[in-house]
Amino acid sequence: MVHSVRWSRRAALLAGGLLVTGCSGYRRPTIQSEDYDSAGSDKKHLREILERRAKALMDKDEKGYLADLDQSNKKLVQHEKLIFDNLRQFDLAEIRFITERAIENTDDDGDVQFAPVIRITKFTADAGPGDVAPAETFLYRLRKKNDKFVVTGIIGATRKNYKKLHLDGPLAYGPWNTDKLHVVKVGKKVWLVGDKSVTDLDRYAAVTERELRLVENLWGDRLTYPGYILFFTRDMANLKQWFDYGAADDFDPSILGLQWGLLGVQKNGTVYGREYAASRIVVNLKGHQAYSDPAMTIRHELTHAVTARASLTIGGDYTPPTWAIEGFARYTETMGNAASAARIRSAVATGVRAGKFRGTTPASKNFYDFGGDIDFNYCLGSTVFSLAERLKGRAAAVELYYRIIQHPDSLDMPFMRLPVFDGISRDVLGMSSDAFRSRWNTFVRNGG
Repeated sequence: MVHSVRWSRRAALLAGGLLVTGCSGYRRPTIQSEDYDSAGSDKKHLREILERRAKALMDKDEKGYLADLDQSNKKLVQHEKLIFDNLRQFDLAEIRFITERAIENTDDDGDVQFAPVIRITKFTADAGPGDVAPAETFLYRLRKKNDKFVVTGIIGATRKNYKKLHLDGPLAYGPWNTDKLHVVKVGKKVWLVGDKSVTDLDRYAAVTERELRLVENLWGDRLTYPGYILFFTRDMANLKQWFDYGAADDFDPSILGLQWGLLGVQKNGTVYGREYAASRIVVNLKGHQAYSDPAMTIRHELTHAVTARASLTIGGDYTPPTWAIEGFARYTETMGNAASAARIRSAVATGVRAGKFRGTTPASKNFYDFGGDIDFNYCLGSTVFSLAERLKGRAAAVELYYRIIQHPDSLDMPFMRLPVFDGISRDVLGMSSDAFRSRWNTFVRNGG
């Protein structure tokens, strides 16, 4: 069974929003301007080093990027060389560091450490409002050696260490931090990335371009990104660690595809929670070994990616209904694919016969629960848009989705019973929500 799953909003909140407000017990920082350091502070030396490293990375100057490292620390040098080799393959829009909230301390070895240090890692594929951009958080250690300050350690923020190290910012969980990558640019908008388990990356170029054209044509001129980055792997360890997916409550190693909408940070390093600044996709090629190609997974995840920037992103309980997010992506799988459409209809009909349909869309809180009805939930969600297309055409189905994802789900009642949906239904479909729900119930019970 083809099973393309998007990471749950609950898991996304844990990986991103959890770090927005900082940690209890975090020592209050001394307020300093960027052009003044209090007596005895080494922060200016850190900033000088970071400026050189950022420029070197943008210039693809490996020697300059490694120059400020403690060369006796071979492990550090080798790891930073790996990161440089990975990032230089992408089209970089901006690399810079934010130290405004960094606290300076001296550790037991006499090294001066600073945290959090926020690195803006923005590709040309990314776009946030204003200067908001994707970022990662680090701790830097410096030591004066031969009358020069050198970097003796760099530690990225993880779910396990961010509290202890006061790394209150976006996690440093990008694949470029852990694995040797190979990057292939396809056209002007797509970057395909593979780890060492993927030696056939080029074979996925044409299918990705084709599926992106389909989704972009569907979405029209609505808000989206300049480009898309897809990571491919056959390594289960990487599937689990990339973008911290394995830490999610609903981690499923058999998952075929995932998409993350990444929040960005503002000039002072605080997370901006009102619009995604980037999208990242991971495709599990090992899970596709029983299938001829991962085209439907790529289409499904690109649907999430193309539409993510236009969706509500406040987090917590204020997220769009999961059935709409996943249902619309599943609905796109029916386009030009009779086999997928038939499979979805069969899944809906089977679920109805088994008594799974109770006259409402699936609740977000247990949409992805193990041992539940995940595939039925996906397919049932898709029938809302299939019916909208049948009633008013494909453009209406897309507009219905666009309107829905700008509103939060309800904890108390199904979204289609909310007053806001009645307004959406009247505007887009020309009928009340009661009338649409009645038509939808009949549609579902007849097999979609």
